[in-house]
Parts: sequence; C-alpha cells; structure tokens
Amino acid sequence: SAMTGKLLTISKCLDHQLWEYEHPLKQFNKLSLPIIEKLEESKTTLDRLKDMTADEIGHMVRHVKMGKEIKKLVDAFPSLSLAATIQPITRTVLRVKLIITPDFKWDDRIHGNSCEPWWIWVEDAENDHMYHAEYFLLQRKQVQLKEPQDLVFTIPIFEPL
Repeated sequence: SAMTGKLLTISKCLDHQLWEYEHPLKQFNKLSLPIIEKLEESKTTLDRLKDMTADEIGHMVRHVKMGKEIKKLVDAFPSLSLAATIQPITRTVLRVKLIITPDFKWDDRIHGNSCEPWWIWVEDAENDHMYHAEYFLLQRKQVQLKEPQDLVFTIPIFEPL
C-alpha cells in the first residue's frame, strides 16, 4: 500500500510533468511563472483557494485581475466528494457503498469533451494491504449535473489470530 501510493505519486508527477511540491495549478499552463511562484510562496492549498473569492485571490498574488482567472482554474480542478456506508455481509465480508459526487466545474478546454478518469482504492496503510482497486470514469454530463454515482463492492476482512 505504501509502495503503491509512492508509485502513484511518481506516476502523477510524470503524467502531469509536475513535481509533488509544485503548485497543482501549474499543470494548466495558463498562469505566468510569477503568478505560480506567488501561489507557491503563499503555500495556499486548493481547498483554501476554493473557499476564497476571486478578489481575495487576486490580492494574495498581488495581481487583482488574475484573481478571476485563478478562481476559474481552481473551480475546474478535478475533485470529488465521497461518502461511504459499510455493511457486514458475513463475518469475513463487508459491503461498501461509495457515493461519488463531482465537486468541480467541467471546462472542455481543460477536461476535453468526454470523461475524467479516476482510480478508486480501498487500502489498509498500516498492514500494507489493498482491499479493492477500481478504474472509474466520470462522464462530462454527470459532472455538469453534479450527479452522484454509486459504486458498490465487497471487501474481505481478516479476523485477528
């Protein structure tokens, strides 16, 4: 599990041509280097930027007009809202229902015009065990309608010895 997480991080770095410590908005290639540097200096997370207004962002990077463009990119950054319910089926099997809700605005120039791919993982990092992995495609229309998707699967549980 820990190794899988590290490999995923390396894979994302190569895929997006972006190191883990760099600001995620850098991958859009729509912001100038000085703006990216100001975002990196401020160490402001995407979640914090999501909560800020375009004007607040503009003042933070000392370029008020860019606040609106940065806010648009932050809102288009792919993210999901997850809710899970777990139900025992037997002593050794759990049923997991995952409700996946898109939490971003679709932009054809950024996301294309079909779908956004995701990997869903259920893992136990302490015991280095992966219980479930599934490739999940979120369609453009599902994102635009903020349509929740249900994903149901079972995972084994192990009784202590």
